[in-house]
Order: sequence, then C-alpha cells, then structure tokens
Amino acid sequence: MQHQRSSSVLLCIETSGSLCGVALADATSEQILAELSFSEPFLHDKLLAEAVHSLMKMTEISFADITAVAVSSGPGSFTGLRIGAAFAKALCFDDSPKLLPVPTMHAYALHALNTAYTLGKTDICVGIPSHRDLVYLQHFGFRDASEIIAMDDITLVKEEAVHVRTRTLYVGGAFLHKPDFMSLPELCCITPTMIAAMAMRRFKQEQFVASEDFVPLYSQEFTPKIAVISSHEFKP
Repeated sequence: MQHQRSSSVLLCIETSGSLCGVALADATSEQILAELSFSEPFLHDKLLAEAVHSLMKMTEISFADITAVAVSSGPGSFTGLRIGAAFAKALCFDDSPKLLPVPTMHAYALHALNTAYTLGKTDICVGIPSHRDLVYLQHFGFRDASEIIAMDDITLVKEEAVHVRTRTLYVGGAFLHKPDFMSLPELCCITPTMIAAMAMRRFKQEQFVASEDFVPLYSQEFTPKIAVISSHEFKP
C-alpha cells in the first residue's frame, strides 16, 4: 500500500497504557492510514522501534514523509511514557519532524464524544488508574458531536470517591470491568488510533513543542492535591 505524498503525515505513538502501538495519519485528509498494535502487555521497549519500522515498511511511507511525531503524553504508565517520550524525542531531536504531545485524557474524551452525544449524556468523565486505590480524573463537556471542552484540570482522587452520575459517560482504564459506571469496554483502553485522532486536531492548531522541552505527565512526578469528588461537584 502506497500513500500519496502529503505534507501532513503524522507518526502517532501510544505507550501510556499497558499495550504498545503506533499509527500513521494524514491530517490534511483527516484519515487514519494504518495502525499496528500488540496485545501482549508491557513490551514497549522491545516492540516500539520494530512496530514503527514495520508499519512504515508496509505502507511504503519513509521517515522523510513524516511531518510530525505525535506521542501520548499521559498520565499513564511511568515506564511506558518514558519509553515513548525518549523514542519520540530522539526522532525529533532537531525539530524535523516536529514533536506533537497528545494528552491521553483528551484522546479518550474525543474518542467517546460521538457515543456520549448519541446516548444523550451531558459530559464525559475520563479515569486513568494511578497507584494503590488512586485514579487520575478529568471531566469534559461538549456542545455538539464535534468538539470536547475540558471542564476541569486533572485531579488525583481516591477510587471510592468517584460517584456514578446517570448522565455522565465514563471512559478510561479506571472504569474497565466496573459495571456500576455504565462504561463500554471499547472506551476503556487507549489505542494508537485514538492518539492519532486527537493528534490531527492538535496538528492543525500547531500545538508543537521543542523536543528538548517535552516532559510527559509521569505518574510519580504528578502530585496534585488529592481531592474527594462529590456527585454534585461537576455540572454540565
């Protein structure tokens, strides 16, 4: 498969979760060109470089065709984020291609937007597991099925402090296998395609960073005040 040369081909890397994967996307046509993911968890260091090489070989896209490298910026797995960030920064060490961080929470919310809108939900709650019984939490609103709006900053909360709201759609790994939160399994695992979808929007907004300045949202280094969230605190 050969892709017609474009000035906006993105190499998208997902290593924030337990699974490793990469995707290629064309921001001009807003198309996902290809994706390669691995179901074996925690093999980022062994699989990432080979995944990129294999995907580009299969699509006949060379590194010279890549305009930007998008990488999930967390929160998420410390080791996974470190590996993804180091790999992306190495590729973008001279800012050619450009480095494009993608907040993992936003990628989740954008992926869930159509589902939330169709189901008549008023907001989206993204939860990513941290350590012990803590989760990273962020809420997103929307006016229609085209744009998400962050309603708050990321907060680190105790798992038992998150209360079910009937008009909220819950997404992210923190809600996987938790039927009380009425989530869907396909909305609880981050994928390269989800990173690519958000990356295409951020590319058009030119939200690049210099490779030497990029630092992911490492779990161990992220120390917000632990809050207790009530079911009435977030209103659409």
